[in-house]
Amino acid sequence: MEKQIKENLIYNGKIIKLYCDDVKCQNGNLTKREYVHHNGGAAILAVKADKILLIKQFRYPYHKDIYEIPAGKIELGEDPYTTALRELEEECAYKASSLKELGKIYPTCGYSDEIIYLYLATDFIETKTNFDQDEDITSNWYTLDEALNMIDNGTILDAKTIVAILKYYVMKKTKLK
Repeated sequence: MEKQIKENLIYNGKIIKLYCDDVKCQNGNLTKREYVHHNGGAAILAVKADKILLIKQFRYPYHKDIYEIPAGKIELGEDPYTTALRELEEECAYKASSLKELGKIYPTCGYSDEIIYLYLATDFIETKTNFDQDEDITSNWYTLDEALNMIDNGTILDAKTIVAILKYYVMKKTKLK
């Protein structure tokens, strides 16, 4: 295991912190490790009448619209379950009565400590969206086959969305046997 010798905060932003720490490797060599600290996120696979809710929003790093499941950043002191409930309602106008845990993922373990918690929502009521001032989101329902085809043809490239849809697909297949 590597040992941190000195923590060096390079940038402290609204969403991320960037570090370039001094580290001692297992073999005794000294090096630096750059990484991004992120509070993590929660993502929700909403399923209604065997259809999956996907949102489409512009993502600046890729300079294009991305298809994904509703998700958002965990606020300081907030638990992932609460984040998931909040984000589903804010982005899609659905208030879930409960969520089932689908697991968690490390989306970029080479340079970030972010953890995304995945949830399944199947019982919800329609409410009202509450977008952040910089969000422009559209949503639509897709069959599982349509969503799987969107993964296969490269329309869906977002990792959390792919993992959640595939976990749901496996859950359905396992229950059918």
